[in-house]
Amino acid sequence: MVMQQRSLQVLAGGVGRAFRQRALAPAALYLLLGGAVAGAVWAGRMHWPLLAPGLLVLCAVVLGWMQQVRRRWLGIYLVAALLLLVLQSPWSGLDPAGVERVALAAMALAVAQLLVHTVRVVQLSWALQAQVDAMDDTAILTLLPGEAAGAARQWQQGDERRALELQDVVTLTLLYAVLKSPLAQRLWLRRVLLG
Repeated sequence: MVMQQRSLQVLAGGVGRAFRQRALAPAALYLLLGGAVAGAVWAGRMHWPLLAPGLLVLCAVVLGWMQQVRRRWLGIYLVAALLLLVLQSPWSGLDPAGVERVALAAMALAVAQLLVHTVRVVQLSWALQAQVDAMDDTAILTLLPGEAAGAARQWQQGDERRALELQDVVTLTLLYAVLKSPLAQRLWLRRVLLG
């Protein structure tokens, strides 16, 4: 009885997830940011000017974790946080209601930009995984380096000795290949990652 070969798609199923893990900040930072936003909403308008600088710094930290985001955004967030602190002083000439509006606008823009960037990265990870899912085993084997291709053929025949290592190699190789693939994909990638 002839055993049917296993498909390399089993090893390639985590390309999108691997991209998201590399492109986004850890989930704990998103939870912290969500808690800070919920706390600001719960605290009420009167406290927004005091909470806004901290929220902007937290947004800067989350964006800074995403190494692909342009560094200028970090400076913009920090300058905005300092400006909010200056506007709260009595000599700024801005009434408290005006400071509240500026704080709300700054917090809303910072959180909105972070959400838009996160959604774009998630959409791109789905698109990358769809590209990988469209590949057949032959295409995957041609992308793998020589030794990994040999190990992949052995795995297809049922050899489990190097399965974990092979899964990492397949994931990284395919991630690299699909990130470098069509020009339109690279343009979208550039738009997503540069903020």
